[in-house]
Amino acid sequence: MGTPLLTAAAVLALTSTAATPQPTSPPPPLHENLRTLTPPSGSALDAEVDPAADRLYVSSSDGTAHRLTTYSTTTGDPVGEPVALPAPATVMALGASGTLHLGLSTRIAAYDTASGILTDHRITIDGSVSLLAADPGQGRLYVGNQAAKSVTVYDTATGAPVGEPTVLPFHPAGLAVDTAHHTGYATYVGGAVENGSVVYRNVLNAVDGTTGRLTGTVSLGSTALGSMGVAVDPVGRTGYVANLAAGTVSVVDLREQKVTGTLAVDGNPKALAYDPGTSTLYAARTGASSVAAVDPAKGEVTETIATGERPAALALDPQRHALYTVAGGAVTQTVRKAPPEPTPPPTDPTPTATATEPTTEPTTGPTDPPTQEPTDTPEPPTPSPTSTPTSPTSPTPTAPPTGPTPTDSTSPEPVTEETTGSEGTTGTTDTTTAGGTAGGSDGGTDPRTPDQPAPTGGPAPTGGLAATGSRTLPVALTAAGLTALGGAALVLNRRRAARPTRQATP
Repeated sequence: MGTPLLTAAAVLALTSTAATPQPTSPPPPLHENLRTLTPPSGSALDAEVDPAADRLYVSSSDGTAHRLTTYSTTTGDPVGEPVALPAPATVMALGASGTLHLGLSTRIAAYDTASGILTDHRITIDGSVSLLAADPGQGRLYVGNQAAKSVTVYDTATGAPVGEPTVLPFHPAGLAVDTAHHTGYATYVGGAVENGSVVYRNVLNAVDGTTGRLTGTVSLGSTALGSMGVAVDPVGRTGYVANLAAGTVSVVDLREQKVTGTLAVDGNPKALAYDPGTSTLYAARTGASSVAAVDPAKGEVTETIATGERPAALALDPQRHALYTVAGGAVTQTVRKAPPEPTPPPTDPTPTATATEPTTEPTTGPTDPPTQEPTDTPEPPTPSPTSTPTSPTSPTPTAPPTGPTPTDSTSPEPVTEETTGSEGTTGTTDTTTAGGTAGGSDGGTDPRTPDQPAPTGGPAPTGGLAATGSRTLPVALTAAGLTALGGAALVLNRRRAARPTRQATP
């Protein structure tokens, strides 16, 4: 009976192992640096992507020669020859109909990406162009003027300003557009002496694209070298502002125009980009030579993307979830890999079947060896008292030491279990078990079940292993069978131990 005990112990060990939570490995990175694009001459200054045309535009300069190079976002190969520019294009923005706007210091040029025609002095600026942001749906271009400390909205169809410039106390440091609600957002940071102390102000300003007017301000704190880059989630009406020295990103409810949270992003975050398709915020860490991928819902940095050099600008392809980082005079193309399919939790292959094996009842199935037991029903009544005479010389079967000879006709249950449960000693000396069917020499069968009483007026049926004359009933399980079917023997032995001992009828 050691076999079922070992099996039960193995099942318990397996169950405990399956129930114990296993340590989880960190998730694989979702971003991969696909390639680095180096302009044919000079260093990259800015990049802008056109998802519909599968094109990336990179402006570069070596101090004397200034270029605009077009790349395929699929292969990374240059498309056509670089276009010579009259001045360095430090900032760019893609407008309606594939028109690329280039900030050339004191003016804005327009490059038709379909025809390859460059129009210089498309918009003349009184001051210096430091920031550009386009709203193609409304046909608007927002221009941050560093010298004039202002933000002006222009109609891209006519090149004329929309309303008056929005003048700020300090020059704009970041600029972005909510293209769904046609509103531009610009930040500034500056200090002023108040009550003999220098106090810094970080403010986010909302500019209406229809009128060009200032429509709201949001205070972002009082840290020096504070609010810089801006990104907008147009679906959730949420703004994100990078606080350079504080190492944080402010989360702003654009409807209510108030700060609702702060994201910790160390490494001096500056330029920002937001991918609405994956709800991922990218922050260029100018002090760590990398880009942080931030999950705003979790409020944490989920991945760090190495750039080799300090990132200066970001461009995003929201259709392909690709990020372009300008760093070290080159552009790194980073793609977001599809997350792996979730692995279903492992199922326990054996606990149910194996655990129930030791407790299987004799009648649970046709292939279970204990089903032999119901066939040992009480013998049919002897036809007549003289049909099977008892020979004085016939050997009388000796009852096992652990149980009496079951000849009590009132016993409702067969005693085969008691006999077969005594370590398989009964029946080992029986030489008359080849008959096959219990019931005496006439071969009759009794249709009654063990629970039915014996008919009155006739002899009482004997037990399953009771002697009838010089014959005994066949034993169903031999010692070899018990060894192979240790689980069943264990169950029967337990049932025998739990049943009170009956006294034999004299």
